Amino acid sequence: MHAIALIIHIVIGSLGVALYWMTLGSRKGASLHRTTGRAFLALMVLVALSVGPVLFSRPGAFDPGYVVEFVYLSICLVTISAIAFAAIRLKNDVERFRGSTFRAMGRVLLLLGLVVLVAGIVRSDPVAAVLSWVGLVYGSAMIVFAAHTGPLHPKWWLGWHLNAVSGLFNAVHGTLLFVIYRGAFDASADVEIQVGFQLATTLAALAIRLWFGEKYGVPLRFGAGHRAEAAT
Repeated sequence: MHAIALIIHIVIGSLGVALYWMTLGSRKGASLHRTTGRAFLALMVLVALSVGPVLFSRPGAFDPGYVVEFVYLSICLVTISAIAFAAIRLKNDVERFRGSTFRAMGRVLLLLGLVVLVAGIVRSDPVAAVLSWVGLVYGSAMIVFAAHTGPLHPKWWLGWHLNAVSGLFNAVHGTLLFVIYRGAFDASADVEIQVGFQLATTLAALAIRLWFGEKYGVPLRFGAGHRAEAAT
């Protein structure tokens, strides 16, 4: 049962990686970009669902810590994928975008990020501690954006789309690269190597966000900026 669940998860995850790069490499806004992008975001939900059978069918003693981490990462993955989709769909209606669901999920992500961070420190689990950044960063950003009352940057929607798809780079590649490295180069690779891959892909995600932000004129801030505020 565990082997079958693992194979299904690997197949879905591999397809997700392929769709991510197809979307990233296609012309932004084009039909191919929209089609592969939607397929990728939908597949991320299946990736989250496919982790459960792998986790609960794994041999060995039941570990509640893994369940907490699974729930946390699944909620993060689904929420961030939904944001990537909604930011485009609701780009002309910011209040719908940052409605009650957005506000609630911001608090949930921040709370879970704090729980995972504390649990990682208490259990001396550096992987969990590092992964807590997802809930801490996205949860905090969602709360701040929902509470923002001033003028928004005219491309706020593209900013959130880029925030989401850049963060998903870490979700898609972090564990995958570690598994490939362990299988191809060092079967004894330990948690320190896994942390290294998580940190590297997180930094790569930030670099992607900054690069596309510069290319399309979308800064990290949510507000319109002093220049735009002065003009109004």
